[in-house]
Amino acid sequence: MRTRDLNKQQRIKEAIVHVILTEGINGASVAKIAQAASVSPATIYIYYSNKEEMLAEVFSEYSRQSYHYLMRRMQPEMSGAELIEAIVRGIFSYTVEHEEVFSFVEQCSRCPSLSQTVRESDCCRDVFNLIHRYQELGILRRYSDPSLYAVLFTPVKFLAQNRRTMQYDINVQLDELVTMMQNLLLV
Repeated sequence: MRTRDLNKQQRIKEAIVHVILTEGINGASVAKIAQAASVSPATIYIYYSNKEEMLAEVFSEYSRQSYHYLMRRMQPEMSGAELIEAIVRGIFSYTVEHEEVFSFVEQCSRCPSLSQTVRESDCCRDVFNLIHRYQELGILRRYSDPSLYAVLFTPVKFLAQNRRTMQYDINVQLDELVTMMQNLLLV
């Protein structure tokens, strides 16, 4: 039995992201991923049973990664305004710093078979548990999780994805978005 090599596995993950972004989910094959990772197709099967498992596992890992990144920026003792700012700026930073991984996760989340394997609510549970705590303390308004997700995450992702083509100063836009979110969510 061949042993696992963490460097090879990381190259395979990077190749999965690259191939999905260039070929799409349907155009991605084990052979193309292996070629992009500079490994044989047989090597991929050391790590994953099949293409579907491979995509689901990498999608799940990278989906959770963004929320772990965000949680490291949030502290339970923050004021409500600080919490909202940490969330907005954290989402923006992650999207910019991990652009390819973010695009991969976004693309996979639109694939029905993959989105069944990774539910957004499972990935961001810790973030929403902290928000719920602030709601219970009367610091944040009580809105449903889907509405909060739409209000907090979607506009920030839009700014991050369109930052190069905007005719406005992105820092001014981000500051404005933080203020808008604070006005909307703080009691």
